[in-house]
Amino acid sequence: MWICPKCSTSVEPSFEICWSCGTTVDGVEDPTFVTADNASPIKDPSDNLRKSKESSVEPELPEPPLELVECYRARDSAEAKFLMDRLAEIGIMALANGTHMGNTEYMLPLFSPRIEVRAEDYARARGLVDEFELRKKARLAGVENL
Repeated sequence: MWICPKCSTSVEPSFEICWSCGTTVDGVEDPTFVTADNASPIKDPSDNLRKSKESSVEPELPEPPLELVECYRARDSAEAKFLMDRLAEIGIMALANGTHMGNTEYMLPLFSPRIEVRAEDYARARGLVDEFELRKKARLAGVENL
């Protein structure tokens, strides 16, 4: 700490001038010094940038909602999860509606989870689902033949 030679204020050693009056440790006064109480607010430069962007750019419209289409009705939540994982592996995001009402106790198609994909991914998703159904039928046929 050092004591200001002009106003006798204790000043931290990291300061070169007195925060109260603007005098150096050697007693030299800064004629441009203004106390924080008397200074005008410092303007945020990002305010000007924000204002210029707002005035020159057209407002962005929200994205249209995704059009989701049903591509498969799963037997249960586990089958829905399995197919959603397979779809994700080939880059198709899917969601399953109705998994909270899984039909592990009741085999009602009314409550079967519906797997939905974006409309533009439907053809690719259906290809994977068709292959899954063929393998499922072959597996069931193999079990019946035992």
